[in-house]
Amino acid sequence: MYRPSEQAGCRILNSEIAHVHARSEGGPRWDPHMSAKENASVDNLIVMCQAHAKEIDDAPESYPADLLREWKRRQVQQCDAAAAAPAALNDAEAAEVINVSFGLDQMVEAVATVVPFSARSRTRGDALELAARQSLARRRIRLAPVPELRKDALLGWMAEHPPPAVVVPEGQVRVLVAPMGAGKSEQASRWWDEGLEVAADDEQVEIPVWLEARTLGSSLESVVTNAIGGDPWRPCRVVLDDLTWLPPATATRLLDEARQLVVVWPRMRILATCRPGLQIDQSERVDVAPWPTDHGAELIRQILQDEVPPGLWTREVDDLLTSPLLTLALAARLASGRSARVSPTRLLSEMAATIIDRERPQISAETWNLFALLAARVIATQAGIPVSALGVATPQIWPLTDSGLVVADDNGLRFALPVFEQHFGAEALRKGIVAVEEAASAASFPLWRYAIAYTVTTSDRQAADAWMLKLARINPAAASWVLDETVRTASPARAWDAASTTWVPAPGRQDETDPAVRVGRWLRDALEAFLDGFGACRPQLARHHDGQLVQWGARLIGDGMILTEARNTVTPDLVPVALEPYESARADGWYRSTQFEVPAGDLGRWQWARDRIRHPLAPLLRQRRLPLPDGSPLEAERLWLLAQHIMRLQHHRRPPTVISAADLRNATDKMMERVNLSVRSTWMSGSVRLDSDDIRWIHARLDTITTDHLESPRPLPDRAGFGKWRWREYSPELTLTILTDVFRDALVGYRDLVDANFPQFGAALGRYSTLPLRVEGHVIMEDEGGPGDHDSLYYTLKPDPGASTATPRVDLTLASAPQSLRDEASAALFRHRRAAFYQPTDQLASLPTGLDQPATAIAYRWLIDDLTNVGWWTGPIPAYG
Repeated sequence: MYRPSEQAGCRILNSEIAHVHARSEGGPRWDPHMSAKENASVDNLIVMCQAHAKEIDDAPESYPADLLREWKRRQVQQCDAAAAAPAALNDAEAAEVINVSFGLDQMVEAVATVVPFSARSRTRGDALELAARQSLARRRIRLAPVPELRKDALLGWMAEHPPPAVVVPEGQVRVLVAPMGAGKSEQASRWWDEGLEVAADDEQVEIPVWLEARTLGSSLESVVTNAIGGDPWRPCRVVLDDLTWLPPATATRLLDEARQLVVVWPRMRILATCRPGLQIDQSERVDVAPWPTDHGAELIRQILQDEVPPGLWTREVDDLLTSPLLTLALAARLASGRSARVSPTRLLSEMAATIIDRERPQISAETWNLFALLAARVIATQAGIPVSALGVATPQIWPLTDSGLVVADDNGLRFALPVFEQHFGAEALRKGIVAVEEAASAASFPLWRYAIAYTVTTSDRQAADAWMLKLARINPAAASWVLDETVRTASPARAWDAASTTWVPAPGRQDETDPAVRVGRWLRDALEAFLDGFGACRPQLARHHDGQLVQWGARLIGDGMILTEARNTVTPDLVPVALEPYESARADGWYRSTQFEVPAGDLGRWQWARDRIRHPLAPLLRQRRLPLPDGSPLEAERLWLLAQHIMRLQHHRRPPTVISAADLRNATDKMMERVNLSVRSTWMSGSVRLDSDDIRWIHARLDTITTDHLESPRPLPDRAGFGKWRWREYSPELTLTILTDVFRDALVGYRDLVDANFPQFGAALGRYSTLPLRVEGHVIMEDEGGPGDHDSLYYTLKPDPGASTATPRVDLTLASAPQSLRDEASAALFRHRRAAFYQPTDQLASLPTGLDQPATAIAYRWLIDDLTNVGWWTGPIPAYG
């Protein structure tokens, strides 16, 4: 209602209605012309808003009875007119009413604009429906290679044949680990959907939370509480998908947050996924088993229906069917009419192009370049990229997101699947958006390894060889890993031919027209490219003189070749020779000759060059004789061991626990006389074997010794003759003290070995990439009355950011052989480890106090394990360490 005196004054709100009587000063103002009953009747009331009613009550002298009666008369007239002729408001009147009036919906909208959104703002039904739609969307993205018409049917088949169920107990964290495309996210999705079904049936269970690891911009706790709209005191499942997107230190920190979160909120359970490479506690690790081949075969049939090509099921195809992503990529390739004879790397690299060809054939060259630029930024930063960072107008971004390959959200642009990212990362390398020197460097290679492999495997023969030449010179670990990825599926056998020897004459080599010299140059360039990445051990991997690779002599014999090495000549570095037979090389001033078939097939010379280096590298590793910098803790162990061997050879008895430095010098001087008069000398006594290199090494070290005696770098046993096991000669307390020093020396020694001998391998060596590390574990020793055959060491390597690499942290404790601890750790000792960059963190081993070089044995075990992952060691991995 209007206040008559103010025309368009205030509206009367339902909550603010006031009934006002006409009153006189000091009490009710009675109208003398009205009876008492009329004065108190409803008809004599004036309906007003609270503010104006209070105004009249506070100043009644300003509102005489005549004025109040006039107001009442107007109210009655307006009410009668409205009742007699109701009319719709005109536009101006409606706008005025809307401007000052609102109902429940308007109130909710107004509050929502000023109050931050919370998951609790949704009804539970809406939240469950949204979660189900998000799960379906994630699955459809993973089915990107599948034709659209087959996706719904395939989703139904997948629902009927779910992957194995993952078990995550309440209050604990589990991590699914497998290479790219092995089905980690699918298993995590199955576990998440299981939680969604439970939440739909029980309102006391939280709706599960799915988080992309790389999109987390704040603490895990705040993200989870925001997602569920409160503290997770009720049962709750959380998925952290693809920790591999994050730098190792960030991923480790996120896992630590997850472990703390499940302790604080014990009804919560967290499942993370990552590729091999991140260090995971063995108790939390869940390895994703390869698919059964019949499961993959059925998936192919579901996608291709009646178009399955005849003769498809071969052993090579079976290898592809064990990975969900490879199976989908193979189906897409077969659907496009191409052959199934393809390597896994090429198959994955082609998948993005296959999808684009099928779905978006009109994408421009500019858009293709933007894909490559985006991939370069995403791989380098391991995060979503803001649109502004690409330096293009927003409309130019639309084709990226329209393609279905790129996702845009609050965290920026990213690729829907890792395989798309790596595919376009390869494009970035080809186009020079990222230099191969940067991508293959020691620090960057773990991030770029798949993109580099895609680049090599999808190039023609000569281009692939040129890429390998660059990689080998930059980082031999990168080149070796890519070589294994590229040639994992053998190419059709073919004999060597001249076309396989890509040869470009360098300055000063234009006259190398002899076929044998050309092939020799082709092989020597590959060998030298690999050798450039090795350090102090390089002269021991190939014969050198004055720091240079010695001269080679080359001769072709049909499809085979003879290479001979000079003793001391270095120039010219390659000459033709005529040796018949090659054993006569020594008589002509050569050191040695080798005969072999000229390598054929794709990248054949790189396999040959790597094998030629691996052959001399293996004994250096087995015998633990790699060069070390002065002062390395591993040198002290080697010095003491060689001193014992020399004294045993000289005196034919067990060496003393203290060795006279003078006696050792005299014995070594005599042996040096023989070394100086021979090409190579050896000494044998039982299992002890020394050669010229050992004697030269200790002879040089003795010049730096200033004491009169040498002693073992480790304490002597404190309970000699105790038990039948050598390590039982040490008490538990002394064992703990010794092993603390041993592990500290092993960590420093491992770093010294890599720095001195593999300087360009860098982060491609798994443990080196996570330095500094600390050791945590248990020295397990039975009581004195026990047999001692269960004594063991159970330890874990963990990143220790900010710690000193010179004095690593070692935290070992004594344990009385709990069987449960051994059972938990025993699987780690016998694991079959082949995945690139996978470094086991938990180890169960015998006590190294019974070894002559305990720190050396552990450091070399770690190094060999690392070299195995990048293809530079092919023998059995030592069991210890």
